[in-house]
Amino acid sequence: MEKYLVASSGDTLDSKVSGRFGHSRYFMVIDPLTMEYEVFKGVSTYEDQSVEKLITPAIKKVIVGNIGPSAYSIVLSYGCKVYLCRNLPVNKAVRKVKDGETPELKVPTLKKSIHSGRKAGDNNEGPGEGTGKGKGKGKGIGSGHRVGRVTGKGIGRGRGAGKKG
Repeated sequence: MEKYLVASSGDTLDSKVSGRFGHSRYFMVIDPLTMEYEVFKGVSTYEDQSVEKLITPAIKKVIVGNIGPSAYSIVLSYGCKVYLCRNLPVNKAVRKVKDGETPELKVPTLKKSIHSGRKAGDNNEGPGEGTGKGKGKGKGIGSGHRVGRVTGKGIGRGRGAGKKG
């Protein structure tokens, strides 16, 4: 029995497909023939849960409003096909995919994942290091020793980072 995994903004079939797959408020596992479904709280609610835990061998298709390259790769690694259904209620999106009205998504809709900015050296985002005389490069929340205009070692988004020089 084939099932679909749908990123949803709500917990009913009338809810819209979520615009952010990996950070969806809800995920629904739906039988496209009977429209019976199970609802799971979004993965960002639980630190120890990931989208991977929702993908079972029965899940063959994933319906998204957007998907980044990291989540896209994970979904494909489980043998699932991905379908883009923006601004549609979940029930209508499932029917369109089931009836073959929506083509399979061949590339992620986003160029980089939301989390990719946290990696060092990625477009000057992530941990940055300064010389001690100027502002550090990168966009991290500073923590550490402050010398001159240097704000310390940063992680994520925020002000620059640096170290004594």
